Amino acid sequence: MTLTRSVGYWALVIGAVGFVGGFFGPMIFAPGANQGPMLGIFITGPLGVLVGAVGGLVQWLVQRKRVREP
Repeated sequence: MTLTRSVGYWALVIGAVGFVGGFFGPMIFAPGANQGPMLGIFITGPLGVLVGAVGGLVQWLVQRKRVREP
């Protein structure tokens, strides 16, 4: 897996999970809160993308190190 594919894949996956959790979670657990979906749009979605990108980079580095070792 290439660097951009690994980072992009994990950023997309973890970002989507963060967005869905932040967008729909407040609707389920606090239905009276009218600003609930903004949590997913502005906080958990972007943070999920950043965490996923860092995780994908770490995963790529570990995998690359394993391939190089005899």
